[in-house]
Amino acid sequence: MPIFFINRAKRQIVDKKVIYGYNSVGKVDKRVHYMKITAQEEYGLRCLLQLSQAADPAHGLSVKEIAVREGISPAYVEKLLRLMSKSGLIHSVRGTKGGYLLNRIPSEISLADVVRALGSVPSASEICERHPGNQSACVHMDDCCIRAVWSTLSNSINEFLEKVKLSDLVGPEAKAGQAIRHKVTTSFSV
Repeated sequence: MPIFFINRAKRQIVDKKVIYGYNSVGKVDKRVHYMKITAQEEYGLRCLLQLSQAADPAHGLSVKEIAVREGISPAYVEKLLRLMSKSGLIHSVRGTKGGYLLNRIPSEISLADVVRALGSVPSASEICERHPGNQSACVHMDDCCIRAVWSTLSNSINEFLEKVKLSDLVGPEAKAGQAIRHKVTTSFSV
C-alpha cells in the first residue's frame, strides 16, 4: 500500500511502500519485515496455480495465456516455466493446442517442490556462511548459540512448505487460509 511523505531535507514528496504487519502485542506495525520471497518464487507459484486451474488440464495453458492472466511478460513466464520444467514439475506439449501441463496432480505438489525449483530456503549453515564478519569464516563456527535459532526456523519453514500443497491454494483467499490452518500446526501464525 503506497503512502506518501515529505522529505523535508529535499522538500519533495516521496512514494514509499510500507509493509503492514502485527507486532508482538498484536497491534498494527508499519515497521515489521517478513522473510523475503523472491519475485521468481512468487510468480512461479502463480504460474503453477494457473496450470492447476486450467479449464482443460489435458491441454494446459500457453505461455501467452499465463502471462495475460498474471500480468507479467511472456519472456518471464517462459523463464519460470523452463526452470520448473527442468525440475520435473511441468512439461510442455507442442502444437496449436499445446501448452504447459503439470506432471502431477496439484495435491501431490508441495510448496517445497516449488521453492526448490525456483530458489531455496537457506539452511542454518548457509546463513552463517553469509555473515563471517571481517573473517573468512565466522569466529563462532565451533560453538554458536544463534545457529540453533536459524536451524529451528529453517526446519520449521521447510516442514511448513512440505505440508502445504498446490491444491490447498486453489480458490478464494479465505478458503486457502482455512485449508492451510487445518493442515499445519505451528507456533508461527499463518
